[in-house]
Amino acid sequence: MQQARAKANGAGGPGEWVLVTGASAGIGRELARAFASRGCDLILAARNEGAIAALARDLVATHAVRVKTMPADLSLPGAAEAIAGALEGAGVEVGVLVNNAGVIFEGDFAGIALDDHLRLLQINVVALTSLTRLFIPSMLKRGAGRILNVASAAAFMPIPRVAAYAAAKAYVLSLTESLSEELRGTGVTATALCPGFTDTAMVRGSQLAKAFPARMIMSPKEIAELGCAACLKGETICVPGLANRFLTSGAQLLPRKLVRALGGMVNVRGWGKTASALYSRAASGEETKK
Repeated sequence: MQQARAKANGAGGPGEWVLVTGASAGIGRELARAFASRGCDLILAARNEGAIAALARDLVATHAVRVKTMPADLSLPGAAEAIAGALEGAGVEVGVLVNNAGVIFEGDFAGIALDDHLRLLQINVVALTSLTRLFIPSMLKRGAGRILNVASAAAFMPIPRVAAYAAAKAYVLSLTESLSEELRGTGVTATALCPGFTDTAMVRGSQLAKAFPARMIMSPKEIAELGCAACLKGETICVPGLANRFLTSGAQLLPRKLVRALGGMVNVRGWGKTASALYSRAASGEETKK
């Protein structure tokens, strides 16, 4: 079993763990399940102590893996250092780091409270960067490790009314791509998971998601399975979903003026029809390839 776990998490030896932040719900919870189903041991970090405790019991019962829980609020300065320090003190080596925790605030930039903007940056950017920096050295020393950063399809274009969120996810994508090159040949890899709209509580409360056809909204389990597989393979970017891949790949080829216009279209009523047409076109292209 230990050999299977070592192979699964790319860590090259027994006794190493997968740390998942934001593990209490949504994509984070499903990522924990995806890694557990592959025989990996888990460290679940989130604010909701009850939710991660319940998930831990389920993972132990279902997959016979070891699971630790770490209640943590990554919006607080120093939370990342506290997590790393506690694990080091317990002699726990992290073989796979999953930076999933994140928040979104929707509305005009000037209408969102400054404290909310700063909280978003603290969780989505500062905590992610801190955890990555804290755990990379030990991975490099061992010559094995995986980093999975949950970005977003929003990372590929500016999007009004979620301006800070899209900008933060663009940072995550850029950081991950840079790390992927820096880490080449070291045995450590960095992967950016870039989902589009996903059926989570965060998205269900979004006005933007209401314009999109239901067939374009993926389940967190689908996203997690694809992200977990991409991470363990050492892929740099994973964009789940045909339409999402079509949109994000196209955005990289367009002039910036058109990319801004495309991002702005997300906020207009007619975007749902446009998105549906793009989905159909992408699906048609995939069928043609087959």
